[in-house]
Amino acid sequence: MDRFRTAAVVALPLLLPLLAAAPASGAEPAPLPLGSVRSVHPGDTLDVTAASGQAVNGDTITSPVLLKAGRMRMTAPRLTAAVTIACDARPGTYPVALTSAGASRPAEHAAPWAHVRVEPDDEAARRACRDKVKKMPPPDREEHWAANTTWPQSEWDVRSFRAGSRITITDNDDEGLDGVIALSSPAFADRPVLRGAQAVLTATATLRCDAAPGLYPVYRHTPDLDKNHPNQPWARLRIAPASRTTTCPAQQAAHPSGGFRTEVVAWAAGAVLLAAAGTALLLKRFRSRRVNIPGTPPHSSS
Repeated sequence: MDRFRTAAVVALPLLLPLLAAAPASGAEPAPLPLGSVRSVHPGDTLDVTAASGQAVNGDTITSPVLLKAGRMRMTAPRLTAAVTIACDARPGTYPVALTSAGASRPAEHAAPWAHVRVEPDDEAARRACRDKVKKMPPPDREEHWAANTTWPQSEWDVRSFRAGSRITITDNDDEGLDGVIALSSPAFADRPVLRGAQAVLTATATLRCDAAPGLYPVYRHTPDLDKNHPNQPWARLRIAPASRTTTCPAQQAAHPSGGFRTEVVAWAAGAVLLAAAGTALLLKRFRSRRVNIPGTPPHSSS
């Protein structure tokens, strides 16, 4: 036992530097906070994180040494963007800039978000970098906003809802279009219309009971307006499996497009007509039998 303790005491100082260096070589992106200077190698991934007030959703992160620009997305309570150093980046120190959403380039007087110092790499490392970049998955576009905010905040504000539930949809950008904008989705059992007299329009939609779990688009329909984008999702939602307490009309599962209400009315009307016809037939047969009963006085039409 003493020999094992002695070996552990001797090996511990040698292992500590290796343990400290392990996270840097892992797959997790290295943080790049505001005003920092970080040493990087081609192929390294950086995680740009902004606190409230430092950036807004949709801002872009650019630099001459990035593989491609990154987009700031909400991951409540902060905004994040993952960017990768290009494999052909040459040694040197480069600025990393934040460009406001809607601007073609950052303000000239604005200081860079941060700086990266690209370290020299040999040709073998650059080949490994190119192989690594080819296998990288596409960036995650989904945004995660605080639960107390209205939905959707953006086209990639993905919230999870139970199949069969009723949800509230809010539009903050179309004042004066009360009752004009209709919404549709493969997940909807109906076709809600946005309504509201103020700057905020809302609608309530019912989710299909038989909607399979997964990601679903939501589309806007504004007749006679240039804002129609039938092939471009306006929002996205995720369907979670229905809970045991979820109850839905049987007609909804049979007619998930929302036309089931019309068909229910048609069936009800048909049932009423059928019942009326049956009553008339029974009355006619009763009268016919009454005429043929012996001893019954004939029926007079006068």
